[in-house]
Amino acid sequence: MLIDARPARGFSLIELLVVLTLIGVLLGLGVPAVTSWTGDAHLRSVAESFTNGLRLAQATAVARNHVTVFAVTGATPAYNAVPAANGTNWMVLVDPLSSSETMDSTYLIQSSTEARQHNVSVNSNTSSMVCFNSFGQQTSNLTTTQTSLPASSCATPGGSSGVDTAPTTFVLSRPPSSRVYHVLVYPGGRVRMCDATKTLSTTNPDGCP
Repeated sequence: MLIDARPARGFSLIELLVVLTLIGVLLGLGVPAVTSWTGDAHLRSVAESFTNGLRLAQATAVARNHVTVFAVTGATPAYNAVPAANGTNWMVLVDPLSSSETMDSTYLIQSSTEARQHNVSVNSNTSSMVCFNSFGQQTSNLTTTQTSLPASSCATPGGSSGVDTAPTTFVLSRPPSSRVYHVLVYPGGRVRMCDATKTLSTTNPDGCP
């Protein structure tokens, strides 16, 4: 009987180091891509929730036949939170029926801190608030006298032009993501989210005008 006396050959130290180096390089190339993809996904999710919040305010105004407010705030969202054009939270509130009523938590329909949780900033150079009337259209009229919801803070429908081509615009971003989403609220009631890194066209229906 013949016995093979040659020792079993394993990995040498150099081969092992080469493999570990290659794994490290691949991980180094993949991690930034995964991080960027995750950030973009969080930003889009928040933008969709923000859009749905506006549509909730609109639907509530129609269902209750009364003005409903969508407001951005930098504070913890609550019925008495002060609106701010640049914030990380938002809320939906029903405007009191008359100026003699006192707003409380029963008027709060929705409060969200989702943008803050995902480090998404919300900016608007138009207004901190959008108000919808019973037809689901933008209105600048409020009955409340609460200091947290000043009647003059509602976006003027159509801006200075007063036409449906001048929407109230909210900008959502999340550094270092290259994506930027706009949420447009038109005077007639149309609410639309678009990708600001694209120009609206037949090939980019999700782009911004």
